[in-house]
Amino acid sequence: MDRGHTMIKAIVIGLGLVIIGLTIVLVFGIINKAGDKVGEVLVAGDTEDFADVAVALPAGASVSAMTLEDGALSLLIDLSSGAQAIMTVDRATGQVLGNLELLPRSE
Repeated sequence: MDRGHTMIKAIVIGLGLVIIGLTIVLVFGIINKAGDKVGEVLVAGDTEDFADVAVALPAGASVSAMTLEDGALSLLIDLSSGAQAIMTVDRATGQVLGNLELLPRSE
C-alpha cells in the first residue's frame, strides 16, 4: 500500500511539473509574440497616399459616419431630405468613386 501511494505522489508531482513547464513555455511565447509588435503603430494608411482635398457634399448634408478600406473612404451622409447616402472617395486624390443613395423600401 505504501508503494502505491509513493507511485501516485510521483505521478502527481510529475504532472504538476509538466503543467508548470508548459505554462512557462506558453507565457514565454506570448511575450515573444507581443514583443515583435512593440513600437509598431497601426495606421489606416501611409501619409504618402493621403491628400488634402475638399469633397463637396450635397447642400444641407452632413456626414454621420465614415470608414476606410483599401485607400477608399466611405462616408455615410444624412441628406437634407431625410434620406441617407453612401459616398465613396479615393483617399489619395479626393475623387468621388461612387454614390449610393439609400431609399426607403416601398411595400
